[in-house]
Amino acid sequence: MENEIQNKSKTQVKKEAEELQKLGEELTKLPRQKLERMELPPDLRIALIEAQSIKSNIAGRRQRQFIGALMRNVDPEPIRRALLETDADLPLESENIKETRMWIDRLLTGDPAVMEEFILACPELERQRLRQLIRNIKKEKTSGKPSKSLNMLEQLIMKSMNDKGIYKVSSIR
Repeated sequence: MENEIQNKSKTQVKKEAEELQKLGEELTKLPRQKLERMELPPDLRIALIEAQSIKSNIAGRRQRQFIGALMRNVDPEPIRRALLETDADLPLESENIKETRMWIDRLLTGDPAVMEEFILACPELERQRLRQLIRNIKKEKTSGKPSKSLNMLEQLIMKSMNDKGIYKVSSIR
């Protein structure tokens, strides 16, 4: 973690901190019930709920900065996904999402049989495109960058399976 921070410029570190603070500000706008359903660390959840009751501009700014500092210790990707799902008024962990993630986990093992099984389930997806996304995901994991390819693969699988109505495939389990 320290090597990762040392390799980043001050501008990059500041930009990432500002993005996390903005994400925290978006979370403060959510109703308390939605915050409680999300998988957040308890101290972050408490800070978000307290921020909703603060009326003073200066105290509110300090609270947002505190939330931004707490966000640095949390992986923002699951929070962004949950935020997108709550915006769409979908259940936070729907069966479709669970099955999509299960497929992704299985595809990332690199087992050719899993790739064949998935291609049989979704023949309209290009094998080369899937392999490229999987390679990119593995590279992005080693570099420590947020995985754009993972998001793309997840969206691709969900769209394909929703278009086909294939969810609940028995071979997944």
